[in-house]
Amino acid sequence: MGNPLSPALADLVMETLLDRVMETIDIPIPFLKKYVDDLVTALPKDKIEHVRCALNAYNSHIQFTCEVENNNRLPYLDMVLIRTEKQTIVTDWYKKPVASGRLLNFFSFHPLSQKLNTATGFIGRVFRLSTCKSIVEKKKTVREYLLRNNYPSSLVNRLINRFVNKPNVDNRTDGDQTVFRSLHHVDSLTPALAKIIKRNQRNVRLGCKCLKTNASLFSKLKDPTPKLIRRNVIYRIPCIDCDSSYIGLTTQQLKQRLSGHRSLIQRYKKFKLSDSEKTESNIDEFKKTALMVHMIDNEHSFDLNKTRILDQENRTNALQILEMCHIFTDSSTINFRTDTHNLNAVYSGLLLSLTH
Repeated sequence: MGNPLSPALADLVMETLLDRVMETIDIPIPFLKKYVDDLVTALPKDKIEHVRCALNAYNSHIQFTCEVENNNRLPYLDMVLIRTEKQTIVTDWYKKPVASGRLLNFFSFHPLSQKLNTATGFIGRVFRLSTCKSIVEKKKTVREYLLRNNYPSSLVNRLINRFVNKPNVDNRTDGDQTVFRSLHHVDSLTPALAKIIKRNQRNVRLGCKCLKTNASLFSKLKDPTPKLIRRNVIYRIPCIDCDSSYIGLTTQQLKQRLSGHRSLIQRYKKFKLSDSEKTESNIDEFKKTALMVHMIDNEHSFDLNKTRILDQENRTNALQILEMCHIFTDSSTINFRTDTHNLNAVYSGLLLSLTH
């Protein structure tokens, strides 16, 4: 959810599924319409279960349920399909039985443009989706819902008339390139700024966002991820015998990386206590990290239990840059200076100006 590729991938999966399944169904299907994973079709009553089983047999992780018409009516998306006596289909705007009818309230602290857009969007849905009702009935439905959400009666009438009488013409030209920008909503200030920008920059469309959001009003509902199972982090391990520290990077869980450090330290300690010959080549086998080099050359120890996370970043390239930045700005680190050779000169100059 939220990935830009999700709609395209979902559509690709459903198209492939339908192409494969339709080849296995030996009955004529008058029509089949799809919106993502919502399908609407017409089938003989005794073939409904057959078709549903064929769809569910394609992949055990993709399972469909079915709903049949009741009194010639079938809800689909934001409308209800109505089968007439002439075997044609008309539509009506539909709300679920559990729907509260609550829209963005007119007295809420939101920009007026958002309230007008909410009302206009609702009017559009009711008028466009209700093909079986008269204009009077559509107006009555709209007025009922908008007045319930405290929209002034005069404003409701004006919006309805504007929608009904609006010519369906697109005034944009091919050369127009609209630029979208957002501003925080501050009563009286933001509308004034919007007017100035609209007057001087005709291709700029402004949207307003509220300063107060659910995230700012309510505490975090999820527990923080424990330090040792966090991934994609920059961490620091302090030396017990001096003020130095080691800075490292891991895309694994932190406890797995620390386990690797701990294992290498234990192997070196066993090697020191063993009777095997202590040659330089044997010792160099343990000098795989700057941490081990400092530990072996200075006979110091590191406190792995006091490891601290400095940064976290899911993008691997950015994580590597962050590690180099932390090493570059920390004068007490025992990391190899070659660890920062790939740091761009632009970053180096900025970091030097910030640290001095």
